[in-house]
Amino acid sequence: MPPPQLRAAPPRPAPPPPAPADALPPPTAARAPSPQPAAPNHFALAVYNQRLGHYGDALSHYNALLAQNDSAEVHNNVGLIDIEMGRLDDALREYQRAIAMDPKYVKAHNNLGVAYMRLNRVADASAEFRVALSIDDRNVESIVNLALLQKSSGRPTEARDLLRRAIRIDPSSAGSHYNLAVLADARSPVSSASSSPRCARDLLR
Repeated sequence: MPPPQLRAAPPRPAPPPPAPADALPPPTAARAPSPQPAAPNHFALAVYNQRLGHYGDALSHYNALLAQNDSAEVHNNVGLIDIEMGRLDDALREYQRAIAMDPKYVKAHNNLGVAYMRLNRVADASAEFRVALSIDDRNVESIVNLALLQKSSGRPTEARDLLRRAIRIDPSSAGSHYNLAVLADARSPVSSASSSPRCARDLLR
């Protein structure tokens, strides 16, 4: 038997040519930095907590705002909290700061007048209500507060004229109608809630 013949190994396929430069995969892109969380809206959070009566939390947010930028509006709202908490001297200082920053800030003048009324500083209260009305003669809250001041000082005629003026400006003002009715019937008991001076709130932007 003839010896088996050797077979040549089959040729190996040639290696593929190198890929052109534009066919190479792009280098891995650097990962974009994670977005920073949005800064808290301190004013909205302060107002929210103030309306709920969470005064400590509200003051924390107001103080954060004041650390960023002094604001007459924020001082006015801090004064409202001080009034609610019975800190009348602190409220006076906050309203005075607001007025120093914005001398034509009607709400702060009205609220300073309310604080003076609660401290029984009648002349100072009257002066602040009149300043508010010299800036905005249609400010019903200041008109009603001045009327209450006139009534408590024994001047019912002046109080009645002011309340009628308030009703002409805002016929839907319940406080004006109530207090006018009380004046019409001196024997009616005066509700401490309805006949209390009203602060002007500045809680919305």
